[in-house]
Amino acid sequence: MRSSAGGSVAGEGPANSSLAGLSRRTVDSIGETVATLAPHPAKLVKAPEFPRELQRALGSMGAGRLYSHQLEAYERVRAGENVIVATATASGKSLCYKIPAFENALESARNRALFLYPTKALAQDQLQKIQKLNLRGVYPATYDRDTPKALRSEIRRRANVILTNPDMLSVGLLPSHEGPWSDFFRNLKIIAVDEAHLLRGVFGSHVAAVMRRLRRVAELHGADPRFVLTSATIANPLELAEVLTGLPFSLVDNDGASSGPRRVVFRNPPLKDEEKGDRRSMLTEAAFVFSKLVAQGVRTIAFAKSRKSAELIYRYAADRLGPSLARRVSPYRAGYTVRERREIEGRLFSGDLLGVVSTNALELGVDVGALDAVVCCGYPGSVASIWQQWGRAGRGKEPSLAVYIAGRDSLDQYLYENPEKVLGRRVEAARLTLENPYVLGPHLLAAAHESPLDATDDRYFGFGFDGVTEDLAQSGKLVRSGGRLHYAGDDRPAWNISLRSADAGSVLVADGEGEVIGSVESRRAPMELHPGATYLHRGRAYEVEDLNLPAHTAQVRLVPNRYYTRVRVETDVEILEEMSSRDLANGSKLHWGRVRTTDVVTLYKKIQVSDGREMGVFPLDLPPTDFETRGLWVTLPPMPPLPPPPMTGPQGNGGEGRTSFVEFLGSLHAAEHAVIGLLPLFAMCDRGDIGGLSVAVHRATRRPTIFVYDGYPGGVGISERGYETFEEITRDTLSVLARCPCKRGCPACVQSPKCGNWNEPLSKDGAIRVLRYLLGQVSRYPIG
Repeated sequence: MRSSAGGSVAGEGPANSSLAGLSRRTVDSIGETVATLAPHPAKLVKAPEFPRELQRALGSMGAGRLYSHQLEAYERVRAGENVIVATATASGKSLCYKIPAFENALESARNRALFLYPTKALAQDQLQKIQKLNLRGVYPATYDRDTPKALRSEIRRRANVILTNPDMLSVGLLPSHEGPWSDFFRNLKIIAVDEAHLLRGVFGSHVAAVMRRLRRVAELHGADPRFVLTSATIANPLELAEVLTGLPFSLVDNDGASSGPRRVVFRNPPLKDEEKGDRRSMLTEAAFVFSKLVAQGVRTIAFAKSRKSAELIYRYAADRLGPSLARRVSPYRAGYTVRERREIEGRLFSGDLLGVVSTNALELGVDVGALDAVVCCGYPGSVASIWQQWGRAGRGKEPSLAVYIAGRDSLDQYLYENPEKVLGRRVEAARLTLENPYVLGPHLLAAAHESPLDATDDRYFGFGFDGVTEDLAQSGKLVRSGGRLHYAGDDRPAWNISLRSADAGSVLVADGEGEVIGSVESRRAPMELHPGATYLHRGRAYEVEDLNLPAHTAQVRLVPNRYYTRVRVETDVEILEEMSSRDLANGSKLHWGRVRTTDVVTLYKKIQVSDGREMGVFPLDLPPTDFETRGLWVTLPPMPPLPPPPMTGPQGNGGEGRTSFVEFLGSLHAAEHAVIGLLPLFAMCDRGDIGGLSVAVHRATRRPTIFVYDGYPGGVGISERGYETFEEITRDTLSVLARCPCKRGCPACVQSPKCGNWNEPLSKDGAIRVLRYLLGQVSRYPIG
């Protein structure tokens, strides 16, 4: 069950590491060591004869020689290939695009390069690193929403390396390609896309459309730039690059960088009740580990899966550390102001902060100085993200401590029992789709505004091009003239596109003084910002007093942090179109296609923070939310007739037939939860990105049916991946259920923290029967 590789133990490294004084007893108290990873020596090669100025700059940063993968990427780009580099965190991937871009800039003052980063913070961090090289002839600049308007004209005229993000490219650069940006696009030679593994789901689908608009604009100006993408290690880097851009790519994944020794520790919160499978909170355990390391002077970062979790871990840890050390730790997440984030980053870099509790906002390569330990609090959405987070500590040859704390849910427990799935197996694939009309349509309007569309543009936008443009023309948003489709509006349609979401934007959260303290996606607002909901911000609790969905605002007030809230949601799924299907065992069938989901938030309950006691259930009156998406559904043969409920009274106990039916509903419901719980391991997503519903008889199929669908309008490829790998997911799910020690179901197997029905009804044994029936391991129908 546990694996170990030979090599040094993190904590026995150089004296300048804060791990040097960490005893084995302390590490053992944190969790079980599942591996001690040996250091990896560098594969260094002689650099080509670069221009003298570039040689000088590389030498100043200690890169007089290159890692083998850096040289391979450079040679492939110079040969005219598009390249994706998929190597470990801190392996110097950025030089794979910087070197050819800088060389081009030094060869001709007119040559241009475009560096795209998923966040403004990462672009700013990379700008500082480039500026430190002091390369004469290379003029880098960031260009985003924060760029002062007074500087923009000078940047467009002079800068030959533009660092920005896909959002600004979409709304700022592409719509202005015929004006102030025309010279830039005419001379564009290199396009770099950093952290490409993050471009999945809704965001990735939007970026794929932006990349096609970018290719189209570059071609309109006579340019033919090379693409260089960098990615963490995932199952499908080559496929991801080609779907993102629509171009053929070469893969560079033979990592030549060095890495220090790393001790990997897994911790499972102890059981509080074995029969119920109830474990101590992952957040409490994370606070314990984080505070223990910080108290011993170990510079530590803890990653939480949500904003609320990050705030709670910080609060619990600060209470454990006491006032003096509590001042040297901080939470960090999206939703803070730029000023707040920069202050925290600076204190962490300087060493003033010993620890930080962050969402994945710090997972990327923003330089925050030398860290020695990382605490990963539950599965962050991908194995690649686990390694990305662990890679934030012990950079270069320094030792590091990597801790994984399992949550209560089935996927976390599965990984705890099977650490080799983290340490060795590339199972997950980043998925996105350009076929989503909710994504493609707005970008076709933007493309038509940039230059009228014609029939040849399907080479950029794929086979969905004709159908979506026809719909846009019929709605009057595009007009035909001279054999081309022109944008009918007088605005910039790109301004109406949010790359990070498939819905209508965000709801702003304002406190009692009217100050905006955060935001929540509109589609999540009824669940998270309903009247009476608890909203956490920087360790403080607020109660939502009012939610105004039309105005996209929520009003909150500061309250004591005594309880949290959970909603009850009624869900309906309508089948719109079956696009694929195949037979499963015993007359069951698997389907995939278009569906429409409708959710209504009907109730919420308050739960006491201190002991988990329910404090009351309260009704809500909120409008339904619905959207079209993609989903899979499993149909079982029709239920056999159930015996009538026995008589009540002296000769009957009453209700057994009804109990059998309820248990069958619980069996389907539990099987739905269990499969959804493991799907993120295959589709690189969060459990919250997936919706589900199970019914004894669906009105369309007239059979027992389990639905699993993408939680975004139009779909983003998650359920399609589930359809492709359904049998493998089902087998792994059965393994989770069989190993779980609980009797009737628990968070580690069939209960879901996202369940809108408050995990009622559920039958663990019934779920096992259903899944075995679908795989053909048994032939008896799972009811009766």
